[in-house]
Amino acid sequence: MSTNNNQTNEIQDTSDQTPTVQMKNQPKLIISNYSIAPQTVEAGNDFTLSFTLYNTNAKNTIYNLKVSIDQQLQSQPQASGDNTALVSDGSVFTPMNRSNSFYVAALYPWNTATRTINMGVNPNSAAGNYVIGLTLEYEDYWGNQYQTKEAIGIPVVQRANVTIGNVKHDELMVGQQTAVSVKIYNTGKDNLNTFMCDVIGKGFTIDNDRRFIGNFKTGSTEEFSFNITPDREGEVEGKILITYEDSAGNVHTQTQDFTAEAMNMDMGGSEDGMIQDPNTGEMIPADQANPPEGADNGGSIFTSPFFWVGIIAIIALVGALIYKKRKNKKNEELIIEDEDI
Repeated sequence: MSTNNNQTNEIQDTSDQTPTVQMKNQPKLIISNYSIAPQTVEAGNDFTLSFTLYNTNAKNTIYNLKVSIDQQLQSQPQASGDNTALVSDGSVFTPMNRSNSFYVAALYPWNTATRTINMGVNPNSAAGNYVIGLTLEYEDYWGNQYQTKEAIGIPVVQRANVTIGNVKHDELMVGQQTAVSVKIYNTGKDNLNTFMCDVIGKGFTIDNDRRFIGNFKTGSTEEFSFNITPDREGEVEGKILITYEDSAGNVHTQTQDFTAEAMNMDMGGSEDGMIQDPNTGEMIPADQANPPEGADNGGSIFTSPFFWVGIIAIIALVGALIYKKRKNKKNEELIIEDEDI
């Protein structure tokens, strides 16, 4: 809760008629303190303003007290940079569900009265510190009229919001450096300061792991690029971390996780479709890495030793049959010759 003690301005007699009795010890009215909740008001949201009225006079009572919140701001920040579409005039604050004035019938010496009002903030208000005025009108016992003014400061911030895009990279190989990039968008209505990008993770080493952007205007886009080198096969995990300050000096932190698969160089395919044979270490076509059952790495039946063993066995069998047939025929011829004799 922020509190501010204000000095009462010099009392002005606004009576149209000369009072019948001039009071020597004139009553004085000030705003002794005020508070706003939340302490930092965000454009487009509501806030509560509370203030305490204090009769500083030790003897005289204040009557017919009216407090009015001025519609026209006493001072306000000016829109600049990419926020030129934002307003910074008397239309920034609007009382919610009531008028902008209060009435108190009497305020006795050294007594106080606290009043509260809910107010809305124009969503297109420029960020900065605004000052609104309060007009205090009241009378003394004899009907003499007085008027004084007080001021209240109200800090307003615009909505700060950052969107992190998708993390993009090529195929990750163990021991090989790969470029990674991510786009970051200022999707809020506030110009951000001291904007910093970092990347952390496990399963890889990082090059260019930090970038300082500095000022990041609303509606702008930045790209954060870095290099990673996986140190093992399998899933690697990383995290994009951004920190920044809004126009009110509040620090914001935002993260986004990302994951990727890293492969070994000897298991990955090359551009010409060749891979490394795990048995011989030689480069072979990828379609021969897992040959079908019954075929060797060459993919041809004529290179199989079982094929030639089978051929030799068949030839031997055929030769044996031919030899046996010839032998039987010769035996038959010998029997016929013996019979002729």
